[in-house]
Amino acid sequence: MTNREAVQQFKAAKPPADKIADRKARFAALNAFVTKRNGWLTSIPGALDVTMETLPDSGLPDELRELGYDLREDGTSERILAFGITEHIPVTEGSTATRRVQHAGIVKVRRYAFEMP
Repeated sequence: MTNREAVQQFKAAKPPADKIADRKARFAALNAFVTKRNGWLTSIPGALDVTMETLPDSGLPDELRELGYDLREDGTSERILAFGITEHIPVTEGSTATRRVQHAGIVKVRRYAFEMP
């Protein structure tokens, strides 16, 4: 195969620019949906295979399944979050009243993978 033939084959295999732009737009909309629900898309914008992370008690995976996404569990991971550690500190010494203080910390997250429709 000549170099010219290889280039032509590559160009023929590339999806049209409008198809890529459409995928990126759908990815951006999905990312906004996921982010609003405290999840994280960790794949490249416009990728066909999407990876997502959520907190273990998140209802986001079920919401996406209801919308027609075929999510597969892909293990667990960890993230550093601004609110990863919560402490309840007594307001005054000997008091049972407390105030909640949050700190950055490492939390476990669930990973999911699915294909962009």
